[in-house]
Amino acid sequence: MQSNQVMHAAVLHAVGDLRYENVPMPVPGKGEVLLEIAAAGICGSDLPRVLTKGTYHFPTIPGHEFAGVIREAENPELIGKHAAVFPLLPCRKCPACQVGEYANCEHYDYYGSRRDGGFAEYLAVDERNLILLDDKIPLDVASLMEPSAVARAAVRRMQIILGDKVVIFGAGPIGLVAAGFA
Repeated sequence: MQSNQVMHAAVLHAVGDLRYENVPMPVPGKGEVLLEIAAAGICGSDLPRVLTKGTYHFPTIPGHEFAGVIREAENPELIGKHAAVFPLLPCRKCPACQVGEYANCEHYDYYGSRRDGGFAEYLAVDERNLILLDDKIPLDVASLMEPSAVARAAVRRMQIILGDKVVIFGAGPIGLVAAGFA
């Protein structure tokens, strides 16, 4: 189903060719919601994706760190809810997915690099990838949920205990959040 409505988005047409333009409004499919994007972070991986390496196809709307408000959903109770989005879309069929190891999926998709992402006004998002939020959490803060989860996972793997000395290389957002968790 094609939408006649348009929205604004930052569209990557080629390496180094990012344009702010009108694009068709996404139409949610079965199991998806329409998320109005309120905030999107610029990840360190977005810089080479836009400036030197590119994405998996062009044109692509980058952005995998984002949060917003659900505007359309099959379940009417979701409409108006605030949500952040887990950007990895596992195939749910490969051996890794069958045991819940989605990060090791052999055939994954990903918002913002393999498919359109959050540098747009709206995005159709798989309902299973929503992290529903208390509406008291500011959406700009909620857009940092994905990099915060990366930092938290790294710190948990270190098994730090009280009194340990920790060195974190890198003072970008993930390094700073990791230092906070440590």
